[in-house]
Amino acid sequence: MLLRSTIFAVAVAIVGCSDPKAANEDNFKVSIQAYLDTAYPKCYLYTELPTTIGDFDLNRIKEKLQALAKAGIVSKKEGSREISDYFSRVKKTVPAPLFDLTDEGRKYYKPDIEKTLGGKSVGGFCFGKARIKEITQFTEPADLFGQKVSSVNYTYEVYDLPEWAKSPEIISAIDSLKSDVESLTTPVKKMEAVILTNNGWVHEKILKRAGG
Repeated sequence: MLLRSTIFAVAVAIVGCSDPKAANEDNFKVSIQAYLDTAYPKCYLYTELPTTIGDFDLNRIKEKLQALAKAGIVSKKEGSREISDYFSRVKKTVPAPLFDLTDEGRKYYKPDIEKTLGGKSVGGFCFGKARIKEITQFTEPADLFGQKVSSVNYTYEVYDLPEWAKSPEIISAIDSLKSDVESLTTPVKKMEAVILTNNGWVHEKILKRAGG
């Protein structure tokens, strides 16, 4: 009788673990990792190349490209750009640094991956892989707009980053690199939602991309 009860308990546990709709750490790890696999390689800098950068540079693109130039990822030489005087509308040519990809930079640059507000396609420097470390906490699934949703706190680490991306000068210029570079010793912390579907739990951002 005891053996039969034990076998039944084990069978129930196996079924529970294999149920993709169960709200547990294993299933949430799978859904979070599936999202991380789409989020990385991550693009840390979007810019058209070759390009010249003027003085009006709200996104500090020139500073970032200058750091990449010192690392040998882009080249920098004297160039020029055409500007228009706002009041007179007279166009004139002024000196401006010209940045372009080096052979090393081409390994990390992906063309046409982002659209500007004007609809123009630009590329970006993208690299790295991510893996989930642990689920630290999650809420009991609750109904939200007709869907079962759970908020999940988790940590992850980023690996396979190029050595040049770990330099203090690059990290100082490209702020979003810092937490990823340090993640092998201090994992990145996130809190995001997973949503129950017919096939199990799916990260909210994957569903959003799919129009769900």
